[in-house]
Amino acid sequence: MLSTKTLLAGALVLGTATFALGFAQDPDVQKRQEAMGLIGSNMKKLAGMAQGKVPFDAAAAQAAFAKISEKAAMVPALFEAEATDPESEAADEIWFMFDDFTVKSEALKAAADAGASVDSPEALGAAMGPLSGSCKACHSLYKL
Repeated sequence: MLSTKTLLAGALVLGTATFALGFAQDPDVQKRQEAMGLIGSNMKKLAGMAQGKVPFDAAAAQAAFAKISEKAAMVPALFEAEATDPESEAADEIWFMFDDFTVKSEALKAAADAGASVDSPEALGAAMGPLSGSCKACHSLYKL
């Protein structure tokens, strides 16, 4: 026969597991956050070079632009399904204005492509304006 302690312990374990599963992150949101995180980390690399905090490295800058372009191309598909995760920083407006969201994603990719062949600090500086502007245009409407 099961004791009261055993039943209570079992209920606690089951309740905790159910609670944890209820808050498990949506895999779609995880993929979005990974892609956006890579865009952000590459933006930081470029910003560090553009601000002179990090020595200019043409190969590293070109690789960062390429990674941003690659991830930007994935953004519309990553956001097709609405977020179902409280950890998501995506605003509901994405799905109400998905065509505009897609246009802004394409603008990010185009800006990254335009900077893909930077070969000097001056070229990097010129490419950063459109790139950071495209990030801001999307984030101001579609990020919580």
